Amino acid sequence: MHFKLIIVFRLLKILKSTYFDWLNYTESRPQREDTILRALLREIWQNNYKAYWAPRLRVELANLNLHYVTNRIRYLMQAAGIYSVMSHRFNKPMTTVDYHQRPNLIKDLPEANIWSMDVTYLKASNGQ
Repeated sequence: MHFKLIIVFRLLKILKSTYFDWLNYTESRPQREDTILRALLREIWQNNYKAYWAPRLRVELANLNLHYVTNRIRYLMQAAGIYSVMSHRFNKPMTTVDYHQRPNLIKDLPEANIWSMDVTYLKASNGQ
């Protein structure tokens, strides 16, 4: 081993074995798998308008025959900086009516020629 390198190790109070461990380092199988899975999650997330979160990504991975728990996917998403741009689903406002509704008179007529339509806008003849 080079003499200057040994002096540097002594000055920094680093064991030689630490250097050689770093020099001969190889990723473990779970680390390699996580790296590949992170790239796959990012690709699926980007292809779906960045709207998917962990449960939906788990379903997409299951469609590719890759089965992982949601918490692992959530952890990998957090590590990769992946997040959904949707904060929550939009709920349509509900209307409440304080009076009794009129009965549906045509619902029980079996074979009648009944026309129904929705009148949301009628233009009056005076232009209003």
